[in-house]
Amino acid sequence: MNPVAEPTMQAAAPGTIPVRILVVDDDQSMQILASTIIHRMGHQVDTTASGEEAVELFRASCEEGNPYDVIVMDLALPGGISGLEATLAIKQIDADVKVIVSSGYLEQNARNAAMEHGFAGILPKPYTTERLSTELRWVLKSGE
Repeated sequence: MNPVAEPTMQAAAPGTIPVRILVVDDDQSMQILASTIIHRMGHQVDTTASGEEAVELFRASCEEGNPYDVIVMDLALPGGISGLEATLAIKQIDADVKVIVSSGYLEQNARNAAMEHGFAGILPKPYTTERLSTELRWVLKSGE
């Protein structure tokens, strides 16, 4: 496993509690974009390119007592298990984890369908800094 972690963390924005976020995307440019945005929001971020690694990172984080608060999961992961299969496996570890589904094949109005499948949010690709930030804030606030 070779997750990319930001070695330093900026202070979270006023009124924001730093959270741990895992970005699962096989596209390295999307990993870098999401990591940069999340880091600038003042949160800790790790990335991985495969569903299997996502499940193992999530399991290890739970065993260490420091689980991820949110996962941004690309549905279309090549080879191995899909983003949906990884999400189902992660939900077996912690049914309450918040997973934001991300894909280039989502429509903006697909939120209800995504939530019916257990996703906490929806992030159609390509996304902007504002779109990812807004979705993360919405998902984090909905869990309060």
